[in-house]
Amino acid sequence: MKHNALSKPLVFLPNLILIMGLGACRSNPNKAEAIQTQLDQPAAVSSGQNVGLKSGEMVVLSKVQISERLRDLQNAVYSLEDRVYGTRKLGSLGLYGDLKSCMRRNASHQYGGSGTLVWTEPLDRVTDKEDDLKLGLDEKKDLVGVSEEYLKDRLQRFQGYKMILQKRSDEFEEKIEQCKADLATKTQDTSQSSKVMVSEAPKVTQDKAAINTYMCSYVRPGASLRTLMMNAFAHGWLSLSDFSLDQNLLGGSAKDVKGETKTNAFLFSGWKLAFDSAPITVGQLLDEGKDAKLVAWVYDHKAEVSRAAACLPQPEGVWNH
Repeated sequence: MKHNALSKPLVFLPNLILIMGLGACRSNPNKAEAIQTQLDQPAAVSSGQNVGLKSGEMVVLSKVQISERLRDLQNAVYSLEDRVYGTRKLGSLGLYGDLKSCMRRNASHQYGGSGTLVWTEPLDRVTDKEDDLKLGLDEKKDLVGVSEEYLKDRLQRFQGYKMILQKRSDEFEEKIEQCKADLATKTQDTSQSSKVMVSEAPKVTQDKAAINTYMCSYVRPGASLRTLMMNAFAHGWLSLSDFSLDQNLLGGSAKDVKGETKTNAFLFSGWKLAFDSAPITVGQLLDEGKDAKLVAWVYDHKAEVSRAAACLPQPEGVWNH
């Protein structure tokens, strides 16, 4: 079972009501804490939200049933994932299939293409990677499979899934619009073959240039680690399943060609990045309460970066600030 700290812990009452944004015991963020939820002179704003006085101070207090919060979040993630990747039971293609279909048409001889398509988009259904079962006997000696996870971790994980899928949805919609716009400029020749040979290729291999283009626009003093990670997850350059929620992203150090060492380092696709603070866990980034800011960066192959003069002004392999 995974442990990780929260910047805004989720705390639990005996009747499973969730209070958001209040401090909890830092020694064990998975322990339930008794919270005072009564206000003086309360006035309802909406269901579960009230304004009033607490110790003489004006506050807004929001309270939700934790089971409802988790159910709504999971349902939102599953629906969004079906929109992006389709529904297997119903055979729908989703945005993923729509993009592949459009690009196949564009690549066909009927529309002046070569008849071949290198497909780089990963079919990465994030929820397929969850819930490893432990097999055994329960209290009634029935053979069962059980999965167990801290509630805080599951909320963090599904919030991360939701943000990643939202960004992927936006990416696919933009690519579909571009593909359809390209197709609209062409005239179909029905005498030509519509067959297209599709070959799969690792996305990271094909997207090295795209990664370098993104990184050149990203690197600047104060750039957000969270922004980098969310974009890397959304583009499929990194997979959330490769990280644990309590994994520290900035635990090491890195050197440039002169031997100058920077701490709080993160290595990504050949880029060495140094940030201002650590530790930062994956769970803390997804919780949106903790972040780190970029202070220095280096890439050892400037010739591979189209606008290297703008983002890598120092000599090759030397820290930029």
